[in-house]
Amino acid sequence: MTARIRFWTLTVAVLVAALPAAAETSGEIRSLTLEQAIETALANNPSLRQSAIAISEAETRVRQARAGRLPQVDAGGLANQGLTGSANLFDLHGLASSPEPRSGAFSVNVLQDILDFKRSRFESRARQAEVEYFEQTLRADQARLVLEVQRAYFDGLKASRQLSPAKELVKRRELEQARANALLKAELGTKVEADQARLHASEAHLGLTTAAEAERQALASLGTVMGEETPGRFQLQEPEISEHGPDALEPLLATALESRAELAAVDARIEAAQEWVRRAEREKYPRLMIMFSGGWTRFAELTLGRLLFGAFGLRLPLFTGGRLEASIEETKLGVDKTEAMRDELQQAIQLEVATAHSQAVATLEAVEAARLALKQARAMATLADLRHQQGLSSRLDAVIARTELVAAESSFHQARYDYARATAEIGFASGSASR
Repeated sequence: MTARIRFWTLTVAVLVAALPAAAETSGEIRSLTLEQAIETALANNPSLRQSAIAISEAETRVRQARAGRLPQVDAGGLANQGLTGSANLFDLHGLASSPEPRSGAFSVNVLQDILDFKRSRFESRARQAEVEYFEQTLRADQARLVLEVQRAYFDGLKASRQLSPAKELVKRRELEQARANALLKAELGTKVEADQARLHASEAHLGLTTAAEAERQALASLGTVMGEETPGRFQLQEPEISEHGPDALEPLLATALESRAELAAVDARIEAAQEWVRRAEREKYPRLMIMFSGGWTRFAELTLGRLLFGAFGLRLPLFTGGRLEASIEETKLGVDKTEAMRDELQQAIQLEVATAHSQAVATLEAVEAARLALKQARAMATLADLRHQQGLSSRLDAVIARTELVAAESSFHQARYDYARATAEIGFASGSASR
């Protein structure tokens, strides 16, 4: 492919890449800090709302379980003609469930378990542990969402930092193109060199368009994580970035095992499963109930014995064909399965912490290397400006040095963003960020 063909190909590519940016609707550019981005995401994220609803549902199940330990009171009435037993269809309780033929009745009934061998207590504990599970799950979801916002925010900053070196490169390539055209016009250069300079200028413009599109996509991704319904335009503010090295790995591992909400959620599931085992085992025991019913019946002799009803009930399973034993075994297997899940999760968290720690150490070293490169680039740019002022070098040499300085500055800031992101990864992995 000749230089001319490559030039026109890149020119078309620049125009095509510029179309999305040109089509983007103009809007107000909002200043956005990292803290504001996190607050917006926590307020708008739909999955967090679902988790909050799940907590409320679990709390209602706790109230239902506790209600089983309290007396149950209902009222019923019946008017019938014909056989009394047909009224069983209505599932009435107490006096109203057995009136005489061609009669009517109503009653108020009280039913209470007076001895259930802690069935209701164990069920209440299991339901309360389930509430704890959903609360810890919500806490884990919040921590993960914060990490996603931090990732997207620093990616947006990195993309924004790519614009400056791309713009400086465009200036440099345009100056080189002008110089090559001037030499060609003065017959001191060749047409091949002029075409080559024009090709480099076109490549620089394409790089600038690509950097602008990358910034737009990064900011759009940030808006999506924040839960923005429509794409927004943000001016990201520089967060405070500490360059202190990460803590030692061993304390971070210990903190993770104590603080990660995912582990706390699994522990709550284990506790709930253990309570359900105890609840299932109590089905082998008898249940002693008491019932009182009082009311009025028609076509009956109005005596106290006919208007009041009281009874004790005893229910004892003698043979269930192995159903109770299988139910108990199933709940025990659920405990074993959840404990195995916890062991797997613990190993995954330890690996996550170790990986994040290694990444933080590596990126901190990259920051130091980028700082030295920036210092060198500043010195070279200063020297190039002095030489140009004294007529010892051309303006192009100063522009080249300036381009390298801007690129070094961009690399330094991007290295800092990488370290800040790695620090956020450590905070999430160790659970210290959510404490």
